[in-house]
Amino acid sequence: MEGDETQCVYDICIVGAGIMGSAAARHVTLIEPSLNVCLIGPKEPKTFTERCKCKHGIFSSHYDEGRIATITAPFYYLQEMNARSIVRYRDIEKTSGVKFYQKGELLLVQAKDDPVSQMVNKHAQNMKYEEFSYESIDVSKVFPYLAVRPGLLTYLQSGEGGHISPRSQVVAQQTAAHLQGCDIIDDVVDQVTEKNQSDGLKCMEVTTARGQVILAKKVLLSPGAFTAFRKLLPKGKEIDVKLLTQTLAFVELNKDDVERLKDMPSIGWKPYVGPKNWYILPPIKYPNGKYYLKIGLRGTKELHTAAEVADLFRKECKYSDYRPLLELLLEIVKDVKPVSTHGEFAVTTHTANMLPYCDMVTPTMGIVVAGNGRGATFGDEIGRIAAKMIIAGHWDHDFNPDEFKVRFKTKSQNSILGSKL
Repeated sequence: MEGDETQCVYDICIVGAGIMGSAAARHVTLIEPSLNVCLIGPKEPKTFTERCKCKHGIFSSHYDEGRIATITAPFYYLQEMNARSIVRYRDIEKTSGVKFYQKGELLLVQAKDDPVSQMVNKHAQNMKYEEFSYESIDVSKVFPYLAVRPGLLTYLQSGEGGHISPRSQVVAQQTAAHLQGCDIIDDVVDQVTEKNQSDGLKCMEVTTARGQVILAKKVLLSPGAFTAFRKLLPKGKEIDVKLLTQTLAFVELNKDDVERLKDMPSIGWKPYVGPKNWYILPPIKYPNGKYYLKIGLRGTKELHTAAEVADLFRKECKYSDYRPLLELLLEIVKDVKPVSTHGEFAVTTHTANMLPYCDMVTPTMGIVVAGNGRGATFGDEIGRIAAKMIIAGHWDHDFNPDEFKVRFKTKSQNSILGSKL
C-alpha cells in the first residue's frame, strides 16, 4: 500500500497482530467507528515446517488451543482485567462467529507458605462477582483421578472461567475488527519513524518487510517479544522486559480417557515456594481432530536476541526436553494411557511488576506489551485500555496509569544487550 508522503492514510496503525494488538483493533473500531484503522502482523504459519521456513522470523506464543481463563490473580488490576475480559468473551464470539471460550473450573494447588499464592487467595476470597465461587476442597473426593500429595492447599474456582483457544481468540478479534472497518495487513513491520508533513503536522511512517510504506497519524505498538528487535521505538529507547522460555508437553488421549476426564478442571500447580509454577489444561480437541492434555512450565530461561527468540520457535522439542513435564503430568493425572506425546517451546514477555506496559511513548506513539504469561485471559481488557489511550493520546481509564507505565532500559543495560546481539 503506497501513500502520499504529505497525507496520512490511517488515523491509527496498530503494529502487532497478536492477542493484545488484535483486541486493541477491535476496540478502536468499536469506540470510534469513523476512524481509519489498520492492524499489521504476519499470519500464523500453517505447519511447523512452514514456520521453520519463514524468513521474517516473527512468531507468537498464541499458536495453540489451550490457555487457562481465570479471574483469580495475585494483584487487583490483573483480577479486574481478567474479569472484565471474560464477561465479554461470548459477545466477541457472537460478533465474529468464532468460538474460543470453553467454560469450566480451575483447581489451584499451592504450597502453604507461598506468598504469591497467599495474595491470590486473599483477593479471591474478597471477590464479589455474581458468577464466582472459590472454596477449599478435598481433591480425592471431587476429582478422584487427580493425585495431590498431602500438605498442599487446594482451592476450586467455579463460575466465570475455564479455558480458551488463544489462536481462535486472535481470529475472533481480527474478524470482529475487520467487520467494523479495520484493514488487516499480513506483513512484518521493520521500522516506524516520525515524519513532518507539508502542513507542519506529524505523520508516522511505517515500513514493512515487503516494502510497503504506510502512513498514519498515530501508531500503537504491540509486537510482543519482538518489540526490541525492529526499529519501532524512538532512537535510544529499549523497553525493560525479560523474555522467558516456556516448555510444553502434550499427551494424546484415547477415547476412554477423553470420556473419563471430560469434567477435569484446568489446574494451576504451585507446590513449592518460589518462582516456579506449572499449569495443566484438561482434554482439548486440536485442529487435527485429536484430544490432548497439556502441561506447561512458566519462565525457565531468559532470551536476549532476536535470533534466540526466532530459533526457539523453530526448534524441535526433543523427548529429553519435555520428559520431566510429561512425568509430572502423568503423576498428577492418574491412569492415563498415552497414545502419543510431544513437546513444544514458547516465549513470554515479563515486566518487573507483573503488569503489562500500556503507555504513550510520544504524543503519536503508544505501546501495549508484556502479558507476563497471563495475557491470553486479560488480552481483551488491556486491548480496550490501549485503544482508549491511543484514541485520546493519553491515559483514559479508571486504573492508576503509573502501574502500567513503560520502563526503558538504562544505558548500561543497553550496552550489555548490544554486546550479545
